[in-house]
Amino acid sequence: MTADDAIVIKSNTVTHDDGGGCAARRPGDTDMASSRPKTTKTSRTTQAERLQASSQQRREQQKENLRGAILAAAGELFLEQGYEAFSMRQVAERIGYSATTIYRYYEDKDDLLFAIVHDGFTEFQRALVAAAESTADPIERLVALGAAYVRFGMDNPVHYRLMFMQRFDFVFDQRKARQQPMIDSFNVLQDAVASAMDAGAMQRGDVERHSQVVWALVHGITALGLADRGRFTADDVDRTLEIAMKMMVRGLRP
Repeated sequence: MTADDAIVIKSNTVTHDDGGGCAARRPGDTDMASSRPKTTKTSRTTQAERLQASSQQRREQQKENLRGAILAAAGELFLEQGYEAFSMRQVAERIGYSATTIYRYYEDKDDLLFAIVHDGFTEFQRALVAAAESTADPIERLVALGAAYVRFGMDNPVHYRLMFMQRFDFVFDQRKARQQPMIDSFNVLQDAVASAMDAGAMQRGDVERHSQVVWALVHGITALGLADRGRFTADDVDRTLEIAMKMMVRGLRP
């Protein structure tokens, strides 16, 4: 066998020695190293960033879920036991966490209850805005707002009781430079009343005072509905609201 015909076996790859110490590739042979997928620094960095972002998003979702659990437990305990008996430790025990964990989110029980009220008014404002935008007729707008008000209270008893029946003082509480949806909610009603007056659909007068009359009407119906749901059923609430709105419209017309 000549050197030209020598077969060199190296690293499980068969090559043909050309006699000069270099292995010449046979036709069809491939370089295994070159055929491997290349991982660049950029692709590694991008993957790491994606993993980090995913991990951060998961942690934020867990925090938001815990925050929701804290608020739900706090609202229930407050209604069950009242302000004096209510404590941060009780909230922690109800959701299975330490009191220290609760204090990482809220400074004290007032801060915690304020957060419940703030969230409630945020949703309340959205409901009122949607109702106001549902029609261009000024009287129908007032009726829609009344229905949205009562519906919110009946669907969200914990929030409503805290917002309007237990801690109404929070409505005018400005803290931590948070956006205040409380006053904005009342502005939706006052704007509707002013619009009805401007359109000649309602007798002219003090916009704020007339708005308070409408508010007192729907609040009374909501409070009755929440006071005894066994006696004052959902159908009772709906029928009472319908009659009340008709009486209101007749009484406010010019």
